[in-house]
Amino acid sequence: MATPYTDHDNVINVVLHQNQFSDDENSYYGRVTRNTVTLEQLIKGILDDNENTNTGLNAYILNFAMDRMKARILAEIKAGNAVSLLGLGTAYLTLKGSFTVDAGNIDVSAVKGKELAVAFCPSTDLQNAVSQLKVGSVSVGLRAPAINAVINSATKSADKKLSVGKCAELQGNRLKVYGDGSGIFFVPVDSEGKSETDESKWIQVPDENIIKNYPKSLIFQIPDTLSTESKYQLAVRTLYCGGNATLKAPVTGFSSVVEIAA
Repeated sequence: MATPYTDHDNVINVVLHQNQFSDDENSYYGRVTRNTVTLEQLIKGILDDNENTNTGLNAYILNFAMDRMKARILAEIKAGNAVSLLGLGTAYLTLKGSFTVDAGNIDVSAVKGKELAVAFCPSTDLQNAVSQLKVGSVSVGLRAPAINAVINSATKSADKKLSVGKCAELQGNRLKVYGDGSGIFFVPVDSEGKSETDESKWIQVPDENIIKNYPKSLIFQIPDTLSTESKYQLAVRTLYCGGNATLKAPVTGFSSVVEIAA
């Protein structure tokens, strides 16, 4: 029997970027803020899911199996075959671009110079999983900070579980806290996954708690004033733009939802 998919919080965050190809200055396109999950984190998640089950699984077995699976998939793709990827969808080869040919006299030269690419057709299960997601926050991406990962410094884990009084690290781009009104904030999230829009209820990390303040990495001590067993988003607000450049007004980037433990 298939193992049912379980998600973290069913909430995503969207950043709007101005459409440079449109004459309408109010035209934007959206990008979903994402964290990249490593193979090690996937394996840890599988083992955590099965910690109370006598499956005989361990990190070595999973690493070996995934490595062999990757090699087999690559071999099948290189053989020109379509491959079902763990029931999430099908990967297959396609040719980029369009063609002008004589239908009655076609040979291999018709596709000479055309680039092969891998396409992906999502399965019903994957589409259903995506349909269950809801947008938690929307911000305008005016060179806003991009938070790609939230790391528990004590456990070195990106499992979105942090502890009051301990340290955490944010990894991403344009994270440097700089200028008036800037800072790191914990944004309360309610039981329905909605982020608090009243900024007076946001909890700011004191400046003295910020240990490392770089564009790609922020390390800070988590305030003791946070409610335990509660969920938050992390927000970074700054005037930093990159290099020696600064913005005229602060911009804010948001993380995915994290949980605070005692």
